[in-house]
Amino acid sequence: MPTGQASGVPSSVIAAVSRYEDAQRTADYLRSYGMDARSLEIVGAGLRQASRRSVVPVARMTAVGAGVGALIGVLAAVFVTLVAQTTLTSFAVVLWGFVYGVLVGALWSLFRGLVRNRPELVTTEIVPTHYELRCPTDELSVAQTLLADATDVEDARAERTILADALQAEENQRHAA
Repeated sequence: MPTGQASGVPSSVIAAVSRYEDAQRTADYLRSYGMDARSLEIVGAGLRQASRRSVVPVARMTAVGAGVGALIGVLAAVFVTLVAQTTLTSFAVVLWGFVYGVLVGALWSLFRGLVRNRPELVTTEIVPTHYELRCPTDELSVAQTLLADATDVEDARAERTILADALQAEENQRHAA
């Protein structure tokens, strides 16, 4: 389903797990028993804001910049040897291209690492605390039966049973009303 687009079919939660891989494994299990893949949705729930500091060491940034500069310098030197006439041999032109590329790339990356790679810069992102596996309400009983009988899907079984009990209580309340 495309991002930002709501499902047109009312859906119910089948399972809630803490990791996306567990939700994917549960969805694969249900698909292997014939549930329609288009009807199953994995939804991130319990969103929270996470902050992290993304700092790359200046030495590593400088080394990578020197390598990239060397590559660009060698490519430029090969182009010069093919196009322009020089008094130097091809090897000397490629060697000077390599040296200049390393110098320029290392200085550029060192400057960038010292100026833009500040530890006070914090990256924030929204991450889910758990994932819910959802299906249309008319297929809910089939999915619950399959998960109740599951012996080969061992991850997060406790979370599934707690959720199945909660869903059963919710369904009983709906029938009572």
